[in-house]
Amino acid sequence: MGLVISLVRLTWAVSYAAFSLTSFIVTGFAILGERTPNRVANVVLSLTSNQYSEFPLIMFFLDLLFQSWLSVTGTFYVSPMARFFSYVNVITAAGTLYLFKRSLECQVVVENFLGEISKENKTKFKLPGVTSPKFWKQFMNPFHWPRNFTLNENIPYWTSKEQMYAMNTDGWESVLEMAVDVYRPDNVEGGHDRPVLMYIHGGGWTSGSKKSIGPLVTEMIAQNWVVVAVNHRLKTKDGYPTQLIDCKRALRWIREEVQTFGGDPHNVVVTGDSSGGQLAAMLALTPNDPAYQHGFEKVDTSVQGCLVQSAVLDLVDANDYRAANGRERFIREVALRPGFPESAERDLDTCPVETARDFVKEFRKKSTASINYLEIPGGHHCFEMYSSPRGWYTTIATAEWLNHNFNQPAASENKIARVHELVEWWHENN
Repeated sequence: MGLVISLVRLTWAVSYAAFSLTSFIVTGFAILGERTPNRVANVVLSLTSNQYSEFPLIMFFLDLLFQSWLSVTGTFYVSPMARFFSYVNVITAAGTLYLFKRSLECQVVVENFLGEISKENKTKFKLPGVTSPKFWKQFMNPFHWPRNFTLNENIPYWTSKEQMYAMNTDGWESVLEMAVDVYRPDNVEGGHDRPVLMYIHGGGWTSGSKKSIGPLVTEMIAQNWVVVAVNHRLKTKDGYPTQLIDCKRALRWIREEVQTFGGDPHNVVVTGDSSGGQLAAMLALTPNDPAYQHGFEKVDTSVQGCLVQSAVLDLVDANDYRAANGRERFIREVALRPGFPESAERDLDTCPVETARDFVKEFRKKSTASINYLEIPGGHHCFEMYSSPRGWYTTIATAEWLNHNFNQPAASENKIARVHELVEWWHENN
Protein backbone atom coordinates (compact mmCIF):
# COMPACT_ATOMS: atom_id res chain seq x y z
CA MET A 1 0.00 0.00 0.00
CA GLY A 2 2.86 2.32 0.88
CA LEU A 3 4.43 1.66 -2.53
CA VAL A 4 1.18 2.58 -4.31
CA ILE A 5 0.93 5.83 -2.34
CA SER A 6 4.54 6.67 -3.19
CA LEU A 7 3.93 6.02 -6.90
CA VAL A 8 0.79 8.18 -6.85
CA ARG A 9 2.68 11.01 -5.17
CA LEU A 10 5.50 10.67 -7.68
CA THR A 11 2.97 10.89 -10.51
CA TRP A 12 1.50 14.05 -9.00
CA ALA A 13 4.98 15.53 -8.50
CA VAL A 14 6.03 14.84 -12.11
CA SER A 15 2.71 16.24 -13.41
CA TYR A 16 3.16 19.35 -11.28
CA ALA A 17 6.73 19.79 -12.53
CA ALA A 18 5.59 19.53 -16.17
CA PHE A 19 2.70 21.94 -15.55
CA SER A 20 4.97 24.40 -13.72
CA LEU A 21 7.69 24.35 -16.37
CA THR A 22 5.16 24.80 -19.17
CA SER A 23 3.46 27.65 -17.31
CA PHE A 24 6.80 29.34 -16.68
CA ILE A 25 7.82 29.17 -20.36
CA VAL A 26 4.42 30.19 -21.78
CA THR A 27 4.07 33.06 -19.30
CA GLY A 28 7.46 34.31 -20.46
CA PHE A 29 6.36 34.20 -24.10
CA ALA A 30 3.05 35.86 -23.17
CA ILE A 31 4.96 38.74 -21.57
CA LEU A 32 7.77 39.12 -24.10
CA GLY A 33 5.86 38.17 -27.24
CA GLU A 34 8.96 36.71 -28.88
CA ARG A 35 8.65 34.95 -32.24
CA THR A 36 10.66 31.89 -33.26
CA PRO A 37 12.04 30.94 -36.68
CA ASN A 38 9.60 28.00 -36.83
CA ARG A 39 6.07 28.61 -38.08
CA VAL A 40 4.50 25.63 -36.30
CA ALA A 41 6.11 26.68 -33.02
CA ASN A 42 4.76 30.19 -33.54
CA VAL A 43 1.21 28.90 -34.02
CA VAL A 44 1.39 26.74 -30.88
CA LEU A 45 2.94 29.56 -28.83
CA SER A 46 0.34 32.01 -30.13
CA LEU A 47 -2.52 29.77 -29.01
CA THR A 48 -1.04 28.96 -25.61
CA SER A 49 0.21 32.50 -24.93
CA ASN A 50 -3.28 33.82 -25.54
CA GLN A 51 -4.63 31.58 -22.76
CA TYR A 52 -2.20 33.12 -20.29
CA SER A 53 -2.36 36.65 -21.66
CA GLU A 54 -6.17 36.82 -21.85
CA PHE A 55 -7.08 34.66 -18.81
CA PRO A 56 -4.16 35.17 -16.38
CA LEU A 57 -6.31 34.97 -13.24
CA ILE A 58 -7.75 31.63 -14.30
CA MET A 59 -4.23 30.26 -14.83
CA PHE A 60 -3.17 31.74 -11.47
CA PHE A 61 -6.01 30.00 -9.62
CA LEU A 62 -5.43 26.70 -11.46
CA ASP A 63 -1.85 26.74 -10.22
CA LEU A 64 -3.04 27.60 -6.71
CA LEU A 65 -5.52 24.72 -6.84
CA PHE A 66 -2.79 22.31 -8.00
CA GLN A 67 -0.52 23.39 -5.15
CA SER A 68 -3.33 22.97 -2.62
CA TRP A 69 -3.93 19.44 -3.87
CA LEU A 70 -0.24 18.56 -3.49
CA SER A 71 -0.33 19.87 0.07
CA VAL A 72 -3.45 17.84 0.90
CA THR A 73 -1.95 14.65 -0.56
CA GLY A 74 1.36 15.20 1.25
CA THR A 75 3.33 15.31 -2.02
CA PHE A 76 5.19 18.49 -1.05
CA TYR A 77 6.54 16.85 2.09
CA VAL A 78 8.16 13.87 0.32
CA SER A 79 9.11 15.31 -3.08
CA PRO A 80 12.03 17.80 -3.37
CA MET A 81 11.11 18.19 -7.06
CA ALA A 82 7.60 19.40 -6.19
CA ARG A 83 9.00 21.84 -3.62
CA PHE A 84 11.51 23.18 -6.14
CA PHE A 85 8.85 23.87 -8.75
CA SER A 86 6.65 25.55 -6.16
CA TYR A 87 9.37 28.23 -5.98
CA VAL A 88 9.44 28.43 -9.78
CA ASN A 89 5.70 28.99 -9.67
CA VAL A 90 6.16 32.03 -7.45
CA ILE A 91 7.86 33.68 -10.42
CA THR A 92 5.13 32.43 -12.75
CA ALA A 93 2.42 33.76 -10.41
CA ALA A 94 4.04 37.18 -10.42
CA GLY A 95 4.06 37.00 -14.23
CA THR A 96 0.38 36.11 -14.48
CA LEU A 97 -0.55 38.97 -12.14
CA TYR A 98 1.52 41.30 -14.33
CA LEU A 99 -0.36 40.00 -17.39
CA PHE A 100 -3.67 40.78 -15.67
CA LYS A 101 -2.47 44.31 -14.83
CA ARG A 102 -1.37 44.81 -18.44
CA SER A 103 -4.75 43.64 -19.76
CA LEU A 104 -6.42 46.39 -17.73
CA GLU A 105 -4.27 49.04 -19.43
CA CYS A 106 -6.46 48.50 -22.48
CA GLN A 107 -9.29 50.33 -20.67
CA VAL A 108 -7.56 53.73 -20.85
CA VAL A 109 -6.44 53.17 -24.46
CA VAL A 110 -9.98 52.36 -25.54
CA GLU A 111 -11.51 55.29 -23.63
CA ASN A 112 -9.08 57.67 -25.35
CA PHE A 113 -9.88 56.16 -28.76
CA LEU A 114 -13.62 56.48 -28.22
CA GLY A 115 -13.18 60.06 -27.04
CA GLU A 116 -11.33 60.89 -30.25
CA ILE A 117 -13.94 59.45 -32.62
CA SER A 118 -16.85 61.13 -30.84
CA LYS A 119 -15.52 64.65 -30.33
CA GLU A 120 -18.45 66.16 -32.18
CA ASN A 121 -21.04 64.89 -29.67
CA LYS A 122 -18.71 65.47 -26.69
CA THR A 123 -19.44 62.06 -25.21
CA LYS A 124 -17.10 60.96 -22.43
CA PHE A 125 -16.70 57.20 -22.25
CA LYS A 126 -16.01 55.46 -18.98
CA LEU A 127 -15.61 51.70 -19.33
CA PRO A 128 -16.16 49.27 -16.43
CA GLY A 129 -13.00 48.50 -14.43
CA VAL A 130 -12.10 46.07 -11.66
CA THR A 131 -14.31 47.94 -9.16
CA SER A 132 -17.36 47.45 -11.37
CA PRO A 133 -19.70 44.45 -10.89
CA LYS A 134 -20.29 44.54 -14.65
CA PHE A 135 -16.58 43.85 -15.24
CA TRP A 136 -16.60 40.75 -13.05
CA LYS A 137 -19.94 39.57 -14.42
CA GLN A 138 -18.47 39.61 -17.91
CA PHE A 139 -15.22 38.06 -16.70
CA MET A 140 -17.07 35.18 -15.04
CA ASN A 141 -19.19 34.57 -18.17
CA PRO A 142 -16.67 34.50 -21.03
CA PHE A 143 -18.98 32.54 -23.36
CA HIS A 144 -21.79 35.07 -23.46
CA TRP A 145 -24.15 34.93 -26.45
CA PRO A 146 -27.15 37.12 -27.23
CA ARG A 147 -30.37 35.18 -26.74
CA ASN A 148 -32.82 36.62 -29.23
CA PHE A 149 -31.60 35.94 -32.75
CA THR A 150 -32.31 33.56 -35.61
CA LEU A 151 -29.52 31.73 -37.38
CA ASN A 152 -29.97 30.82 -41.05
CA GLU A 153 -27.17 28.41 -41.87
CA ASN A 154 -25.27 27.29 -44.95
CA ILE A 155 -26.94 29.46 -47.57
CA PRO A 156 -25.06 28.97 -50.87
CA TYR A 157 -23.88 32.04 -52.75
CA TRP A 158 -22.78 30.38 -56.00
CA THR A 159 -24.50 30.46 -59.36
CA SER A 160 -25.17 27.14 -61.12
CA LYS A 161 -22.24 27.76 -63.47
CA GLU A 162 -19.90 28.52 -60.54
CA GLN A 163 -21.20 25.46 -58.71
CA MET A 164 -20.39 23.13 -61.62
CA TYR A 165 -16.93 24.63 -62.11
CA ALA A 166 -16.05 24.33 -58.40
CA MET A 167 -17.39 20.77 -58.28
CA ASN A 168 -15.41 19.67 -61.34
CA THR A 169 -12.26 21.44 -60.17
CA ASP A 170 -12.21 20.87 -56.42
CA GLY A 171 -15.05 18.45 -55.59
CA TRP A 172 -18.35 18.64 -53.69
CA GLU A 173 -16.78 19.47 -50.33
CA SER A 174 -15.35 22.63 -51.82
CA VAL A 175 -18.76 23.59 -53.22
CA LEU A 176 -20.28 23.23 -49.74
CA GLU A 177 -17.73 25.74 -48.43
CA MET A 178 -19.21 28.42 -50.70
CA ALA A 179 -21.92 29.40 -48.23
CA VAL A 180 -22.86 31.97 -45.60
CA ASP A 181 -24.56 31.98 -42.20
CA VAL A 182 -26.94 34.86 -41.46
CA TYR A 183 -27.50 36.00 -37.88
CA ARG A 184 -30.71 38.04 -37.71
CA PRO A 185 -31.79 39.66 -34.42
CA ASP A 186 -35.37 38.62 -33.66
CA ASN A 187 -36.60 42.22 -33.52
CA VAL A 188 -35.23 42.91 -37.01
CA GLU A 189 -37.49 42.20 -39.98
CA GLY A 190 -37.23 42.46 -43.73
CA GLY A 191 -37.13 46.10 -44.75
CA HIS A 192 -35.67 47.44 -41.50
CA ASP A 193 -32.47 48.30 -43.36
CA ARG A 194 -30.16 47.50 -40.49
CA PRO A 195 -26.38 47.75 -41.06
CA VAL A 196 -24.74 44.56 -42.27
CA LEU A 197 -21.51 43.17 -40.86
CA MET A 198 -19.86 40.81 -43.33
CA TYR A 199 -17.45 38.62 -41.33
CA ILE A 200 -14.60 36.62 -42.94
CA HIS A 201 -12.89 34.03 -40.74
CA GLY A 202 -9.15 33.54 -40.36
CA GLY A 203 -7.08 30.39 -40.68
CA GLY A 204 -4.19 31.12 -43.01
CA TRP A 205 -6.45 31.02 -46.11
CA THR A 206 -6.45 27.19 -46.01
CA SER A 207 -8.31 26.39 -42.77
CA GLY A 208 -10.93 27.85 -40.44
CA SER A 209 -14.70 28.18 -40.54
CA LYS A 210 -17.49 30.75 -40.49
CA LYS A 211 -18.50 29.17 -37.17
CA SER A 212 -15.38 30.59 -35.53
CA ILE A 213 -16.77 33.93 -34.47
CA GLY A 214 -15.65 36.06 -31.56
CA PRO A 215 -17.13 38.66 -29.19
CA LEU A 216 -17.44 41.36 -31.87
CA VAL A 217 -19.94 39.31 -33.89
CA THR A 218 -22.05 38.47 -30.83
CA GLU A 219 -21.98 42.11 -29.71
CA MET A 220 -23.15 43.41 -33.08
CA ILE A 221 -25.99 40.87 -33.13
CA ALA A 222 -26.99 42.17 -29.68
CA GLN A 223 -26.93 45.71 -31.12
CA ASN A 224 -29.33 44.74 -33.91
CA TRP A 225 -26.89 44.46 -36.75
CA VAL A 226 -27.45 41.74 -39.33
CA VAL A 227 -24.30 39.60 -39.46
CA VAL A 228 -23.32 37.51 -42.48
CA ALA A 229 -20.50 35.05 -41.69
CA VAL A 230 -18.73 33.94 -44.86
CA ASN A 231 -17.02 30.70 -45.79
CA HIS A 232 -14.66 30.54 -48.75
CA ARG A 233 -13.01 27.58 -50.41
CA LEU A 234 -10.00 26.47 -48.38
CA LYS A 235 -8.07 24.19 -50.71
CA THR A 236 -8.55 24.77 -54.39
CA LYS A 237 -6.48 23.85 -57.42
CA ASP A 238 -6.61 27.43 -58.66
CA GLY A 239 -5.05 28.81 -55.47
CA TYR A 240 -5.24 32.40 -54.26
CA PRO A 241 -7.04 34.73 -55.12
CA THR A 242 -9.88 32.16 -55.27
CA GLN A 243 -10.59 32.96 -51.60
CA LEU A 244 -10.96 36.66 -52.39
CA ILE A 245 -13.17 35.98 -55.41
CA ASP A 246 -15.41 33.77 -53.27
CA CYS A 247 -15.76 36.60 -50.73
CA LYS A 248 -16.83 38.91 -53.54
CA ARG A 249 -19.39 36.32 -54.58
CA ALA A 250 -20.68 36.34 -51.00
CA LEU A 251 -20.93 40.13 -51.19
CA ARG A 252 -22.91 39.72 -54.42
CA TRP A 253 -25.34 37.49 -52.47
CA ILE A 254 -25.60 40.18 -49.76
CA ARG A 255 -26.47 42.78 -52.39
CA GLU A 256 -29.25 40.58 -53.76
CA GLU A 257 -30.69 38.83 -50.68
CA VAL A 258 -29.82 40.43 -47.35
CA GLN A 259 -32.77 42.82 -47.45
CA THR A 260 -35.11 39.89 -46.83
CA PHE A 261 -33.30 39.36 -43.51
CA GLY A 262 -33.62 43.01 -42.49
CA GLY A 263 -30.19 44.14 -43.70
CA ASP A 264 -29.36 47.14 -45.84
CA PRO A 265 -27.54 45.91 -48.98
CA HIS A 266 -26.06 49.40 -49.42
CA ASN A 267 -24.65 49.67 -45.90
CA VAL A 268 -22.19 46.80 -45.62
CA VAL A 269 -19.06 46.78 -43.46
CA VAL A 270 -16.60 43.95 -44.09
CA THR A 271 -14.45 42.62 -41.26
CA GLY A 272 -12.11 39.72 -40.58
CA ASP A 273 -9.32 38.36 -38.41
CA SER A 274 -5.83 37.29 -39.50
CA SER A 275 -6.06 35.99 -43.10
CA GLY A 276 -9.74 36.99 -42.99
CA GLY A 277 -8.56 40.53 -42.24
CA GLN A 278 -6.34 40.41 -45.32
CA LEU A 279 -9.29 39.25 -47.43
CA ALA A 280 -11.51 41.97 -45.93
CA ALA A 281 -8.90 44.63 -46.71
CA MET A 282 -8.42 43.34 -50.27
CA LEU A 283 -12.17 43.24 -50.83
CA ALA A 284 -12.49 46.84 -49.66
CA LEU A 285 -9.50 48.03 -51.71
CA THR A 286 -10.56 46.37 -55.00
CA PRO A 287 -14.17 47.47 -55.53
CA ASN A 288 -15.60 46.47 -58.91
CA ASP A 289 -12.20 45.24 -60.10
CA PRO A 290 -12.96 42.84 -63.00
CA ALA A 291 -9.78 40.87 -62.28
CA TYR A 292 -11.42 39.55 -59.10
CA GLN A 293 -15.01 39.10 -60.27
CA HIS A 294 -14.92 37.19 -63.52
CA GLY A 295 -18.45 36.48 -64.67
CA PHE A 296 -20.06 39.10 -62.46
CA GLU A 297 -18.14 42.19 -63.49
CA LYS A 298 -21.20 44.46 -63.38
CA VAL A 299 -22.03 43.66 -59.74
CA ASP A 300 -21.20 46.46 -57.34
CA THR A 301 -18.63 45.02 -54.92
CA SER A 302 -17.88 48.22 -53.03
CA VAL A 303 -18.41 48.33 -49.27
CA GLN A 304 -19.17 51.22 -46.96
CA GLY A 305 -16.54 50.33 -44.37
CA CYS A 306 -13.79 47.90 -43.48
CA LEU A 307 -12.59 46.72 -40.08
CA VAL A 308 -9.54 44.44 -39.84
CA GLN A 309 -8.13 42.83 -36.69
CA SER A 310 -4.81 40.99 -36.31
CA ALA A 311 -4.68 41.14 -40.08
CA VAL A 312 -1.96 40.04 -42.49
CA LEU A 313 -1.33 43.36 -44.21
CA ASP A 314 2.07 42.83 -45.82
CA LEU A 315 2.72 39.61 -47.74
CA VAL A 316 6.06 40.87 -49.04
CA ASP A 317 7.46 42.07 -45.68
CA ALA A 318 10.11 44.26 -47.28
CA ASN A 319 11.21 45.53 -43.84
CA ASP A 320 11.84 42.04 -42.43
CA TYR A 321 9.53 42.38 -39.43
CA ARG A 322 8.80 38.67 -39.24
CA ALA A 323 11.04 35.92 -37.91
CA ALA A 324 9.93 32.74 -39.67
CA ASN A 325 8.92 31.46 -43.08
CA GLY A 326 5.61 32.82 -44.26
CA ARG A 327 6.05 34.48 -47.61
CA GLU A 328 7.34 31.28 -49.22
CA ARG A 329 4.51 29.32 -47.58
CA PHE A 330 1.96 31.73 -49.02
CA ILE A 331 3.45 31.43 -52.50
CA ARG A 332 3.62 27.64 -52.50
CA GLU A 333 0.71 26.51 -50.28
CA VAL A 334 -1.88 29.29 -50.69
CA ALA A 335 -1.23 30.92 -54.07
CA LEU A 336 0.02 27.54 -55.43
CA ARG A 337 2.83 29.14 -57.42
CA PRO A 338 6.34 27.71 -57.92
CA GLY A 339 7.85 30.31 -55.58
CA PHE A 340 11.41 31.57 -55.36
CA PRO A 341 14.18 29.59 -53.63
CA GLU A 342 15.86 32.81 -52.56
CA SER A 343 12.77 34.02 -50.70
CA ALA A 344 13.56 35.19 -47.19
CA GLU A 345 12.22 33.17 -44.26
CA ARG A 346 9.24 35.16 -42.92
CA ASP A 347 6.14 34.37 -40.93
CA LEU A 348 2.52 35.22 -41.78
CA ASP A 349 0.86 33.80 -38.70
CA THR A 350 2.34 36.12 -36.12
CA CYS A 351 1.47 39.47 -37.65
CA PRO A 352 3.85 42.14 -36.34
CA VAL A 353 2.20 45.40 -35.32
CA GLU A 354 4.75 47.29 -37.42
CA THR A 355 3.05 46.12 -40.62
CA ALA A 356 -0.24 47.64 -39.45
CA ARG A 357 1.48 50.94 -38.62
CA ASP A 358 3.09 51.01 -42.06
CA PHE A 359 -0.23 50.19 -43.73
CA VAL A 360 -2.01 53.06 -41.98
CA LYS A 361 0.81 55.45 -42.85
CA GLU A 362 0.74 54.50 -46.54
CA PHE A 363 -3.07 54.58 -46.66
CA ARG A 364 -3.13 58.14 -45.34
CA LYS A 365 -0.58 59.17 -47.96
CA LYS A 366 -2.50 57.68 -50.89
CA SER A 367 -6.17 57.99 -49.98
CA THR A 368 -8.51 60.76 -48.91
CA ALA A 369 -10.81 58.27 -47.18
CA SER A 370 -10.85 58.38 -43.39
CA ILE A 371 -9.09 55.69 -41.38
CA ASN A 372 -8.97 55.07 -37.63
CA TYR A 373 -6.27 52.96 -36.02
CA LEU A 374 -6.43 51.42 -32.55
CA GLU A 375 -3.37 49.63 -31.19
CA ILE A 376 -4.06 47.39 -28.19
CA PRO A 377 -1.15 46.91 -25.75
CA GLY A 378 -0.12 43.37 -24.85
CA GLY A 379 -2.43 41.55 -27.24
CA HIS A 380 -1.21 38.44 -29.04
CA HIS A 381 -2.33 37.29 -32.48
CA CYS A 382 -6.16 37.13 -32.66
CA PHE A 383 -6.60 37.99 -28.96
CA GLU A 384 -9.87 39.69 -29.96
CA MET A 385 -11.42 36.24 -30.46
CA TYR A 386 -11.33 35.64 -26.70
CA SER A 387 -13.94 36.85 -24.20
CA SER A 388 -11.33 38.38 -21.93
CA PRO A 389 -11.07 41.88 -20.39
CA ARG A 390 -8.81 42.98 -23.23
CA GLY A 391 -11.01 41.27 -25.80
CA TRP A 392 -14.16 42.92 -24.47
CA TYR A 393 -12.63 46.37 -24.19
CA THR A 394 -11.58 46.03 -27.82
CA THR A 395 -15.05 44.79 -28.75
CA ILE A 396 -16.67 47.81 -27.08
CA ALA A 397 -14.35 50.14 -28.98
CA THR A 398 -15.00 48.54 -32.36
CA ALA A 399 -18.77 48.32 -31.74
CA GLU A 400 -18.89 52.02 -30.87
CA TRP A 401 -16.84 52.82 -33.97
CA LEU A 402 -19.17 50.77 -36.16
CA ASN A 403 -22.31 52.38 -34.72
CA HIS A 404 -20.80 55.86 -34.84
CA ASN A 405 -20.00 55.59 -38.55
CA PHE A 406 -22.53 53.19 -40.05
CA ASN A 407 -25.67 52.87 -37.91
CA GLN A 408 -28.37 54.56 -39.98
CA PRO A 409 -31.96 55.51 -38.98
CA ALA A 410 -34.67 52.89 -39.35
CA ALA A 411 -36.50 52.48 -42.65
CA SER A 412 -40.01 53.78 -43.28
CA GLU A 413 -43.11 51.64 -42.69
CA ASN A 414 -43.96 51.69 -46.42
CA LYS A 415 -40.58 50.25 -47.30
CA ILE A 416 -40.93 47.56 -44.63
CA ALA A 417 -44.34 46.60 -46.04
CA ARG A 418 -42.92 46.30 -49.56
CA VAL A 419 -40.11 44.03 -48.36
CA HIS A 420 -42.62 41.91 -46.39
CA GLU A 421 -44.34 41.20 -49.72
CA LEU A 422 -40.98 40.23 -51.19
CA VAL A 423 -40.21 37.92 -48.23
CA GLU A 424 -43.60 36.21 -48.57
CA TRP A 425 -43.01 35.70 -52.28
CA TRP A 426 -39.53 34.28 -51.57
CA HIS A 427 -40.91 31.77 -49.05
CA GLU A 428 -43.67 30.70 -51.44
CA ASN A 429 -41.17 30.03 -54.21
CA ASN A 430 -38.44 28.27 -52.18
